[in-house]
Amino acid sequence: MRRDLKLLAVVSAIGFCGSITDINAQQRRVSQAQAKPTVEVSLTVDGQTYQFSGPGRCTYAPTASIYQTASEMWSAQQAAEDRSLALSVWKPKDGTGEMVTLSLAKGNTSHDVSTIRGGGPASGSGKVTFEKSGAGGRFILDLKTNTGSTITGTIECAAFAQHSAEGG
Repeated sequence: MRRDLKLLAVVSAIGFCGSITDINAQQRRVSQAQAKPTVEVSLTVDGQTYQFSGPGRCTYAPTASIYQTASEMWSAQQAAEDRSLALSVWKPKDGTGEMVTLSLAKGNTSHDVSTIRGGGPASGSGKVTFEKSGAGGRFILDLKTNTGSTITGTIECAAFAQHSAEGG
């Protein structure tokens, strides 16, 4: 009888722990799905396509700062298999021109553009236009790297999460 009670207690504990694990796994899957809205990338880099549609991270900060310049800031990030993309766009509140950073990698090839003022010389040039659409929006890129590569196309974010400042 005592042995049967111990066995019953062990089986019940295993079943209970298994239920907690299942619930936690389900919550993680739902949380991950909510944290990673769809990002659609359709870019051309020197005639080569960079296409992606799937989970990514898009953020927005109504008040951000880059080199002591108060700005609005949008970002889009995506990484899958052998490719990655990171875009940040700052719109200074003082009305000076927008600033952009883009890092794009596919396989062993990477392309970078930075038009940031105040942090050293720019590396590349061009413009990114942003069109808001519901909870998300579309970035239209027309950029050139320092090496002369052209990057054109769009990045669409289904929704933007609140941006968390680096380091905090």
